[in-house]
Amino acid sequence: MDIYLDHAATTPLDPEVLNSMLPYMAHFCGNPSSVHRYGCRAKAAVEKARKKIATLFGVAPSEIFFTSGGTEGNNMLLRGVIEAMQIAHVLTSPLEHLSVRMPLEILARQGKINLSYVQVDQSGGFMLDEIEEWLKDHPHALVSFMRVNHEIGNITDVVAIGALCKAYEACFHSDTIQSIYCGLADFQSCHLALGSAHKIHGPKGIGFVYIDAKASVAPLITGGSQELNMRGGTENVAYIVGMAKALEMAFEHKTQVVAHLLAIKQYMIGLLKTDMPDVTFNGQSASLTQSSPNLLNISLPDWDGRDMVVYHLDIHGIAVSAGSACTSGSAIGSSVLSALQKGDNHAIRFSFSKNTTFSEVEKTVDLLRQLYTK
Repeated sequence: MDIYLDHAATTPLDPEVLNSMLPYMAHFCGNPSSVHRYGCRAKAAVEKARKKIATLFGVAPSEIFFTSGGTEGNNMLLRGVIEAMQIAHVLTSPLEHLSVRMPLEILARQGKINLSYVQVDQSGGFMLDEIEEWLKDHPHALVSFMRVNHEIGNITDVVAIGALCKAYEACFHSDTIQSIYCGLADFQSCHLALGSAHKIHGPKGIGFVYIDAKASVAPLITGGSQELNMRGGTENVAYIVGMAKALEMAFEHKTQVVAHLLAIKQYMIGLLKTDMPDVTFNGQSASLTQSSPNLLNISLPDWDGRDMVVYHLDIHGIAVSAGSACTSGSAIGSSVLSALQKGDNHAIRFSFSKNTTFSEVEKTVDLLRQLYTK
């Protein structure tokens, strides 16, 4: 039995995406910076992909820049905008991904910014009034809130936050990586956003950032004039082509995929409530409207052996996560659940994709129930 329910960590590469990449891996070897025909062909592929991505998100091609993925993208945007726009005050949430929180905390310790956090309740919610009151005291600041939480799936109202930032002339950064797969990304409401291909059945090691023309960002990686001097280094042509194809497919099939994900999620919630009524749902993950369709985060009831549940699931061929993949090798636990005052609550994150089946969900809950009753 092989069941993969960790798609928020990474998704399998779609065969159509792979096919789009193969010519640039096996035959078209040119460097996009070279002026001969091989280089021009590679450059054309990169720019075609850039235009396609920009069109999908309703922005200008000149506002899209390629990176190695989400962690680099967040570091580039946050460090770069703070440096370029001389921002002194930053507001964010304790629920953000570590690639957002850590750069900001480092800059705060270095005395380069004053960092503030909104208060969150036990479901991960926070008050817009608190953001507005903070903005009144700190105009021309930086605000950073993710669109979809990577562990509990909470959906943030970026439209409302974006309107507040516009009113107080603040720069709005939104980590949109987990929101793209389910069609929830909103680039129009923010100045800075990003994507990562491997979250949408594309290749690992490639991503992009969106920088609104009205925002200024200093480059993170220098040493070359690539990406309009925003990121030095030879572009990964094959992976850029693959990412554009993955995004194109995600947008094309969004309606069907989201409907499937909602049905899968609703089915798993129903099974868990019936077979394991003592299970609790973290954040808003049990909501079909306030959380992402592809994420479900639960806390297990107290029983002997629950410390080893993820291990036992893996032994039986079922892959799930105890939190974000970026912190799974750490002993510090989930910073998201800690912020919700959940503590060490033996949480499991299930994350689905277009490939997830009802049978896989059924088998997973059945095994959980068997482990629970042993």
